[in-house]
Amino acid sequence: MDGISGLNLISTGLKTVAMLAIVLGLLILLLYFMKRFLFVSRGVKGDLLIKILSSLHLSPKERIEVIEISGEKIVLGIAPGSITFLTKLGDAPGETGERNGNTKHQEIQE
Repeated sequence: MDGISGLNLISTGLKTVAMLAIVLGLLILLLYFMKRFLFVSRGVKGDLLIKILSSLHLSPKERIEVIEISGEKIVLGIAPGSITFLTKLGDAPGETGERNGNTKHQEIQE
């Protein structure tokens, strides 16, 4: 009787491990297909393409980023709760968005 209950316990344990492996395998396949087909990066509409060209971290939560949107280079200050437009960069070296020392700073609140 003792051998039969021990064999039954091993059989039940193997079945449990096999079912767990099947469920985990199906979960991994489901997540793979969701990532592949549902979260596909959507194509760019028109010329609007946003690229991060450079990033300078000032502190753990504050940074300055140079981004390019539709061919225009923009410098942004990013902090928790706000994004500040600093300036627009030109194509020529040394050319900035400043004209006569008059730079407009705009702040966008999150």
